[in-house]
Amino acid sequence: MSLHSQYKVKTSFRRKPLAAIILASALAPNFAFAQAASTGIVEEILVMGAVAASAATTSLEQVYDLPQSQSVISGDILERELGLDYEAISKRLANVTFNQNNTRGASLSIRGVGKRAFAEVQDPSVLVVQDGVSFGLTALGNFDFYDVESVEGFRGPVGTWGGKGGSSGAVYVNTKRPSFEKESDLSLTIGDREALIIKGALGGPIIDDLLAWRGSFVVDKGRGYYKNRYNTNYTLYDKNRLSGRVQLLLTPTENFEARLSVDTESRAPQLQNGLTFYHDQPEFYENGQPTDPTGTSAQAKLAGYYSYPNLNDLSNRTWVPARDWFVGRDFNGDIYTYEDYVSGEELEEVYFNQIEGQTVSNRGALLELKYAFENADFKSVTAVREYTFDAHNDEGTPFDINIDGGGGVFYRQYSQEFILDGRVEDAFKYRVGLFLFKTDNDITSKTGWGSDAGAWFASNTQYNLLDRNAGDNRGSGLALLRDTLDNARKIGHTYVNTQSNAIFGQLSWNWHPSAQLTAGLRVGTEDRTTGDILTIENHGSGRALNPVGVRDVKLGGFASITNGNLGTNIPNADGTVTLVNNNTPEQLSLADQVANRYFGVPITDIPGQAYESLTAAQKAQVGAAKSIRAAQVGQLYSYVESDYDDTLYTTLLTQSFEIKDGIKVYGTWQYGEKSGTAFQINGEPVGVKPEKTNAYEVGLKTILFDDTLTFNIDAFVMEIKDYQQAVRAVDDFQTQVNIDNGIAPEQAIAYITAQGNVNKVKVQGVEFDAVYSGIEYLSFRLSGAYNDARYKDFKNSPKPPELNYLSSPFVDQTGGRLPGAALWTINYGAEYRVPVWQTEFHASFNTAFTSDYLNNDDLSSYSRVPSYSRTDVAIGLGRLNDGFDVTLIVKNAFDDDTHEVGWVSYSPYPYRRWVGLTFSGTF
Repeated sequence: MSLHSQYKVKTSFRRKPLAAIILASALAPNFAFAQAASTGIVEEILVMGAVAASAATTSLEQVYDLPQSQSVISGDILERELGLDYEAISKRLANVTFNQNNTRGASLSIRGVGKRAFAEVQDPSVLVVQDGVSFGLTALGNFDFYDVESVEGFRGPVGTWGGKGGSSGAVYVNTKRPSFEKESDLSLTIGDREALIIKGALGGPIIDDLLAWRGSFVVDKGRGYYKNRYNTNYTLYDKNRLSGRVQLLLTPTENFEARLSVDTESRAPQLQNGLTFYHDQPEFYENGQPTDPTGTSAQAKLAGYYSYPNLNDLSNRTWVPARDWFVGRDFNGDIYTYEDYVSGEELEEVYFNQIEGQTVSNRGALLELKYAFENADFKSVTAVREYTFDAHNDEGTPFDINIDGGGGVFYRQYSQEFILDGRVEDAFKYRVGLFLFKTDNDITSKTGWGSDAGAWFASNTQYNLLDRNAGDNRGSGLALLRDTLDNARKIGHTYVNTQSNAIFGQLSWNWHPSAQLTAGLRVGTEDRTTGDILTIENHGSGRALNPVGVRDVKLGGFASITNGNLGTNIPNADGTVTLVNNNTPEQLSLADQVANRYFGVPITDIPGQAYESLTAAQKAQVGAAKSIRAAQVGQLYSYVESDYDDTLYTTLLTQSFEIKDGIKVYGTWQYGEKSGTAFQINGEPVGVKPEKTNAYEVGLKTILFDDTLTFNIDAFVMEIKDYQQAVRAVDDFQTQVNIDNGIAPEQAIAYITAQGNVNKVKVQGVEFDAVYSGIEYLSFRLSGAYNDARYKDFKNSPKPPELNYLSSPFVDQTGGRLPGAALWTINYGAEYRVPVWQTEFHASFNTAFTSDYLNNDDLSSYSRVPSYSRTDVAIGLGRLNDGFDVTLIVKNAFDDDTHEVGWVSYSPYPYRRWVGLTFSGTF
C-alpha cells in the first residue's frame, strides 16, 4: 500500500449508529473519520498515523490494545461546539486541567500536576505536541486551534515513544493533512459581543498522485465580556486573532512522501491580562492582630486606615485619613474613590489607564519525510517555531503609578526527530529514534513608574514627612513625591538557551495470542544556560535622587551616610540625610542641585555647601524621597550566568492480557524525569533539582455489545520526588543588605518566594472514559477522574497571607492538596443526529464539572474555588447533499462565573455565556 493511500477512508452503507464514530473519537488516537452524511452509517474506520499506537495504519481494535490511560476527542466534536482552545479541550479530556492566565502564563495540568507560574526557565510538566512537533513552552499552543483532526490526552510520564517528553502526561493536537481528494470547507460564525469567527480549509491534488495541498485559516475577533470604565472602547479578554496554515504533500513513489507545513499568526494586541477585581483586605489575621497597622494597603491609601501604636493594646488606635494626593482626582468627569477600586465585580468592569494589553505572535514550519521499507517505516520531522509576547500591565487604578510595566518573551525553538518503526514477523514491533531540540529564549521584565508612584509607594512615615506634616515645606515635599519615580524605567533580561538531545526506543512482544509485553527507554541530555541582567533603562525625573549604585551597577547618586550599604541612602535617626566625606565633587554638586531645585537654595562655589545649608526637616524630606526611590529600584546587577546539565531517563514497562474478546486488562509502570534548571534569585545563582516521577497504573479496556459500549477505567499512583513549584528560599542579596544596614546576622536573613523543589508529592486516583451508542441516532459520552494530589513532605512552603503574623518564614503544608488539583473532575455529554426529510437535525451538549480546590501555591484559605460546572450546547440543521449546516451554539450556557479568588484581589472567569450562529458548508 502506498503511503498516500493510507489517507483514504473506506466507507460503505451497512447500518450502524453514528455513535460508533463518537465511540472511535473517544477511545482511539489520531482518527480520520468516515461518515455518511445522511445517516451516519459506516462499515470501516481506519486509524492513520497514530502517534502513540503505531506509525502505520491500524484498526480500532488495534488501538484498543494500547495499554495506557488516555482520552481522545475528534475534531468534529470540537468543530460542532466551536471548541478552539486549551479551555475547550480541557473540558473534554478526562483529568486534564487548563490553568487560566494570560497567553504567556496559562498552563495545563494532568492528574493535578503541571500548574505553574511565569517560569520559562523550567520545562512544562505536560507536553504539548502539534503535528509531531513538541512545544518547549505551553504558550506556543495558547491560541486558536483550527482544522483539527483529533486531540489526544495521555496521562502519566511519556517520552519513550519520542518527542520532548512530559513528566505528567501529554496532549497531542493533530490537524488535518493534505489529501488527493478535493476538499473545501467554510464556516462563518456571528455572535454575542460583536464576535466574528471565520474558518476555512481548501485542498486537493495539484498533480494527481504526486502533489497535493491544503490551506486553512481562522479569523477570530470579538469584544470581551468585561469593560474598562476608563475607556469604554476597550474590553477585557477580547479576541483579535488571524491564523493561517499551508501544507504541501509530495508522493513521488509508493514508498516515499514529504509534507511541508507553514503556519503563522500575525501580531495583534489583545487585553488578555489585567482582568483583576479588588476587595477589602481582611482587617485582622487569624490571631486577631491587624493586617495593616502601618498603612501599606490600597485601602489605606485611598480610603484611610486605623493606626495601632501599640499592638499589645488594640483598643488604642487612631484613624488615618486617605492620602490627599489621591483624593478628589477627576477622570472622565468622575471623582475616583476607593469605592471605584473595589466595585468592579458589581459593575463587571475594571478602571485603569494602562490599556495597551498584550501583543503576541506565533509561527512555525515543519518538514516531514516518510519512507516505507519492507518491514519498517522511517520518519523524519524537522521543525522551527517562533513565539513573541509583549505585555503592558497596570496596578488597577487610573492613576499614573505603574507605567509600561509587564513582561516580554522572544522564543525560538528548533527540533529534529528521526523515528524508525519496524516489525519482526508477528511477534515483535519496535520503535527507535533520535530527538534533537534547541531553544533560545529572551525573557524581558519591565517596571516603569509615573508621577503618582512616589505618593503610592511611600510608607506612611515617608508620606507624613513629604505631605501631611510637611508644614511650610509641603510644596517641596509634593515636588519630591512627584519626581522621585516619575518616568523611571527598570528593565531585566533573562536569557535561557537549552540544548536537549535524546535517544529512545520501545519494544512490544506478543509472547502469547492474548498477552503483550512492552518495554521502553529514553535517555536524554539537558544542557541549559541561564543569564540575567537587571538595570535602569531610563532614570526619569528623579535621577538626582538615585543611590550611588547597587552592587556593581553605578547610578551616580550622592552618598549620604558613612555605611552606605551598596550606595543606598538611609536617613539618620532624626530622619535627616547627611553627606559623607567620601563624596566626589560631582556627587556634592548633585546634592546641591537637589537643594536648589526643591528648596530654592543658591548654589555656591563650594560643592556641598548648598545642601548642608538645608534644615533638618528639609534633609529629612530628601532622605524620604531617596528611600522611596531606592526601595522601588531594589536589586540591580550586571550580567550573571549559571549552567545546568544532566542526563535524564524515562522508562516504560507494561503487560496486557485479553481476558476475552473485547475485554483487556493491563498493568503499567512509568518513570519520568523533568529537567532541573539553573537561574538567579536577586542575582545569586541557585539551582532547581530534576523532578522524578514513578507512576503505577492498572487498567481495564473494553469494547462490548457489538461495539455500542466502550468503557475504560484505570487506577493509578504517582510518586514525585523533588516536585518543582514555588517555595520559600533565602534571599542572599537582601540578607547582605540587611547586615550592611547594621541588622544582627541572626535577624538579617531575608526570604523570597521563588521556584524550587518540594521534597515529595503523591497523586492517586481513578480515571474512566465511556461511550454508549446502543440507541439509534443517539450517543452518550462520560469521562472523569477521582484525583487525590497531595504534598507528602512540604515543610518550606511560603506562608499564606492570613498567616503572615507568624515569625517563622515557612509553614508546613505536608498533607495539603496541590493548588489547582480538584478531587473530582467529570465531563459528560450527548449527541443526537437524525435524518429529517432531506436534512439532518443534530443536537449536542458537553458539561464539565470540577469540585472545589485551592488555587494559590501558598494554599491560602482565601484562594478556595468552589465546585462548579459549565455546559456548552449546539443545535443545528443541515442539508444532506451539499453539507450546508446552520448551528446555534451556546457556550457556558448557564453563565457560570466561578472564579479564582485571593487575599485582596481575584481574576473573574473571562468566558461568560456566549451565543452564536454558525453557517458552514462543504463546497
